Amino acid sequence: MLNAFLDSIFGFVLNWHPAIAIALVSVVVSAIITVSYKFLTDQREMKRLKEQLAEFQKKMKGLRDNPEKLLAVQREAMAVNMEYMRKSMRPTLFTFLPIILIFGWMSAHFAYEPLGPNSDFTLTAILNNYEENISIVVPEGMQVKKEPASLESREVGFFRKHTEYLATFVLSGEEGKYLVTVQAGGEEIDREVLISKERFYAPIAQKYDSEVFSSVELGNAPLRVFGLGWIWAYLIVAIAASQLLRKFLNVY
Repeated sequence: MLNAFLDSIFGFVLNWHPAIAIALVSVVVSAIITVSYKFLTDQREMKRLKEQLAEFQKKMKGLRDNPEKLLAVQREAMAVNMEYMRKSMRPTLFTFLPIILIFGWMSAHFAYEPLGPNSDFTLTAILNNYEENISIVVPEGMQVKKEPASLESREVGFFRKHTEYLATFVLSGEEGKYLVTVQAGGEEIDREVLISKERFYAPIAQKYDSEVFSSVELGNAPLRVFGLGWIWAYLIVAIAASQLLRKFLNVY
């Protein structure tokens, strides 16, 4: 429901190049944070505290050879800094939930590339134990291009290591939403697969409460914007936009 609401607000950017879409959402979020900060804090008081902190920094530079006085000034500066942070909490609390929701929406659309129609992709079933026979059933509109000749194994866990077994299928299909069934060890589980020309994809990893199956992962390629993941591209634009907006709006 929340994703549908955010789709109605930001959905138009999903047809744009990912770099432009991420940049626009980053600027919008930065503007929300900056404007909230300006109107939910006493800017005169924030300016006064910032000027005090700047004065303390100047004093500390001149007291490097006097550790006792330097420590005293550092304590005063810390008290002022704590006051500044305390007064900053109100806009932070106000914007925290909306920003988290927008982050979740961006992760659902920009963390990975979608699975394209009639393009090969992998579906990997991760098993808790070695199983001799594992199979997959796909609906009409999808094809199994390759089945695993054998299971791969890997060690997982930090304190309590254990072995998982991987069965990787290569699939392809027409555009649409599908439910595929993986069978092994007398159990079967269903897995949603979304094939789309647009910027939509099913959750990459889905876990199961099963004795046989640990999870099933889709092989969507990670999205890269100038070689960066979406979160790094977002942060770079957001920091730059925030600095410019603060100067433009005289936010302290």
